Amino acid sequence: MIKTILEPTRKLLDECRAGNQLAFKEIFYMYRSYAYNLIYKITGPYGDHEDLLQEVFFQIYLSLKTFHGDSSFKTWFHRVVIHVCTRRWRYQKAEKRISPRDTVQIDVVENMVPSHEIGSLKHLELKDLVERAVATLDYKLRIPLVLNIYSEMDLSEIASIMGIPEGTVKSRLFTARKQMREFLDDLEK
Repeated sequence: MIKTILEPTRKLLDECRAGNQLAFKEIFYMYRSYAYNLIYKITGPYGDHEDLLQEVFFQIYLSLKTFHGDSSFKTWFHRVVIHVCTRRWRYQKAEKRISPRDTVQIDVVENMVPSHEIGSLKHLELKDLVERAVATLDYKLRIPLVLNIYSEMDLSEIASIMGIPEGTVKSRLFTARKQMREFLDDLEK
C-alpha cells in the first residue's frame, strides 16, 4: 500500500501561486513518489511513467493559480493525475498504438490474496492473472478500483475526485470486481 500523503500548508500553496519556485519544488518533492506510484498503478508497466510524471507536475504548475481550496489539495491533485492518464489513454486508443490488454497491470490487488496460503510460484501466477483481469477493465472502472485499493480511498473521496455521485462509484467498483471475477472464472474453465 501507498503511504498517506500530507496536505500542503495554505502558506506553501500561496507561495506557489505567487510564483515561488522553491515552494513549488517543495510540493514536487512531497508528491513526486506518490504521483509516480499512482501513475504506475493506473497505466501499468508499459506506460511512459516519467513523461506522465513530468506532464502531471507541468499541469499542476500551470493550474495551481486556479486552485482555490474548494476541495482538498489531495483531491485536486488526484484529479490532475487522472486527467493526465486518461488523456494519454484516449490518445493511445485513437492512435491504436498499443492494445488495451498491454496498457495496465496492477500489483496492488495481490494484497487481496493471502500469500501465506500459497507458494511463491503460485502467488506469482495468481498475481499475473489478477493483473491480466484488471487490464481488461475500461479506465472508468479501473480508476475507482485503483483509488479504492491502492490509495485506500472511500466512496466519497473517489466521488469527489472523479466528479461523479457516490452511487456511481459504488456501482463501478461492483462492476469492476464482477468483471474481474468473470475473467478469472473464464480462465479457470
